[in-house]
Parts: sequence; structure tokens; C-alpha cells
Amino acid sequence: MDRKFSALLRTTRRRIDREIEEEFPNLPPGCNIQLERVAREHILSNIRQSLGSLDTFIPESINSFQAENQLPLTFGNFIRATNLSPVEMLKKRSWSEWKDLAAGTKTVEDPDISQTRKALTRIALRTDPEFLEKAMRISSALVAETPGHYGMTDAEANALHYTLWSGDGSKMGVSSHKDSFARWLRNPKSAADLVEIAQWRRSWCPYPTYEIDLGYPCQLRLHAAYGFREVTAAFSKANLQTSGPAGTGVVHVEELRTYIHFITFRKEEKDFAPTTRYKDYPISLELLHWQSQSNTTQESETGKNYLNFHANRYKILFFARVDKSTCGETTPFVFLGPAKSLKQYEGDRPISMIWELEHPMPAEIFEEGRAV
Repeated sequence: MDRKFSALLRTTRRRIDREIEEEFPNLPPGCNIQLERVAREHILSNIRQSLGSLDTFIPESINSFQAENQLPLTFGNFIRATNLSPVEMLKKRSWSEWKDLAAGTKTVEDPDISQTRKALTRIALRTDPEFLEKAMRISSALVAETPGHYGMTDAEANALHYTLWSGDGSKMGVSSHKDSFARWLRNPKSAADLVEIAQWRRSWCPYPTYEIDLGYPCQLRLHAAYGFREVTAAFSKANLQTSGPAGTGVVHVEELRTYIHFITFRKEEKDFAPTTRYKDYPISLELLHWQSQSNTTQESETGKNYLNFHANRYKILFFARVDKSTCGETTPFVFLGPAKSLKQYEGDRPISMIWELEHPMPAEIFEEGRAV
């Protein structure tokens, strides 16, 4: 029953029991599902029992997978056949740990498994095919021994480090990118899992990603999903020595004359203080309503840079997500690209602005974001 309901939804980011509880807010426009009270309670009970017993369901599905599907047992084939949430699966056990549970074996002896399991969950949420390819090459050890970087730029290596480990070099006990990646390879089961998870992710992305020209080198692709540290690493604000800014929705990269904006459309009271619960939402595929930080005025240096961004030769970049978390894990931000023009603005502390994007945002983000 959960799969039948999920197939009707515009998005499957939320657990299906929550969709039923809230009367299916993510159905396509003009559609509704009405459940009789007793039927609703019965369906919810069964679905919650199923969701709560993954320890039984997943091993049984693994053991019967090849006989039922006539396909090799890979992470991608398993997800496509079962329609399970990859994040729900991986936040509990790695792919290799699930296979161990099904076989009654214990082959996973990775020394950093509690950390690498989190990295696998992050990989399942990333959508940049080039970034995933680099992660796969590291995990397969199919890399050129270019000193320090394995053929990557500093920014790319920094971003990958934070995907794998989340903490800076001192926290992880590494002093170079080579050390960081070597430590990852000391976890062979997790490295093998990453390759399978990245292959699945590259084979299915919610929308296409594109290279764009920002006027300076930048590895980020339009409409790809990235974590906060991966974005700041791309602009040299996070590296092995420091994880850089934290807890901020705006990062100013002065040397590149760029403002980076991180937007969460659905702001839960428990996650955002009243002073940071800004009114940010899409108006159309090209138009975005956004509010500056609460201390910004039109006469401030920052305010003038916004209002006169073309004349001041500034880039205004936006990264957006609908919810802060996906199945309990931090949701990455989708790169919406640069602003094309400032259509309207008013007020101070904060300044309310309507920005026109240079590239239309993905329709799914618009549909979900405007409903907030």
C-alpha cells in the first residue's frame, strides 16, 4: 500500500505515514485522496509496522532478490526494486552491513564505520555527476598519483574531504588530502559501498545538471545538490585547516565579489529563531522572493552591493532546499545559479527583494517551495 500511495505523489522525500497523517499535501494540483477513518487507521498501522521492521524486511528482500528479479544484487537494483528510501536504509546500516545481516555474517570491519556510514548517506543525496565520479575514483583507487590532490584542484579535494568526513583535518587527524583519502580507503567495505551508491545516484537524478560560466573557475554545476561545506569549499572558504563559516545564510566572498545565499523555504520553528525566519519563497520559475539578513539596510555597504550589484560587478548566487532535513538527515542545497536582475526591493532590516534568476529553477523545487 505504501508504494501505491508513493507513486501518486510529486515527491517521496517524506515518509508516507506523514503524508497520510497530513492528508497528502504533495499530491499533484487538483488531486486528493480521502480515506475512511477506520481504513486510514488500519493503513497507518500497517505502514508504521513495516517501516519499523526494516531489520526484517530488508534482509528478507536481499535473500530473495535475485530469484524474484533475475538481476544482480547491487544497491541501485535493490532500491529500484523495493522503492525503499536510500536515506532511511543507510542512516541505520551501510549497504554491506545490511548484506551481512541478511547472510548472518560479519565481514564489515571498517575502523571508521560510524563516520563512513554518514558519508554514504551524504553521497546518496548528492547529484553532481562529476563530483560523484571523483568520489568513485577515489573509492576505487583509480586515481593518478598527482602529489597531494589525486588530479583534483584544491577546491575539489576540499569539497570531497568534507563529504567523506565532515570535520576539518585536525578533527580527523589528517594533514593532507592524500592522508584524508588514504584514511577513507582503510575502510574497504564503505569504499565499495560508495561506488555502488554513487553509480545508482548518477543513473537517477531528479533533474539535469549543467556547467555554467560565472566569470571565474568554479566546479559547481547548475541544479546539482551540495552540502554547505562543499559549497564553501568550492569558494575557498573551507579547507583542511578550517571548516569555515557556520550557521549563516549568507557568505560573502570578497575576493570574487560574490554573495552566496543558502535558502530553506520551509522554516520550522524548532530550527530557526524568529530573527532568521525570513520570508524566502519562489514566485515563479524565474522569480525568487528573498529577505536580507536582519541587520542589513539599503544604505549599508552590503545593501548597496545588492541594489547596485551590476554596477558594483557583484555575483549574487542562490542555493535552495525545501526542508532542512530529509528522513532525519541534513538536506543538501540545489544550486539555482546567479541572479540576472533585481526586480523589486523595499524596507530595511531586512530588505525584501524580488530577484530574477538567470536560469529557471527546476519545476519540482518551484512546486514544493511555493506551497510553503
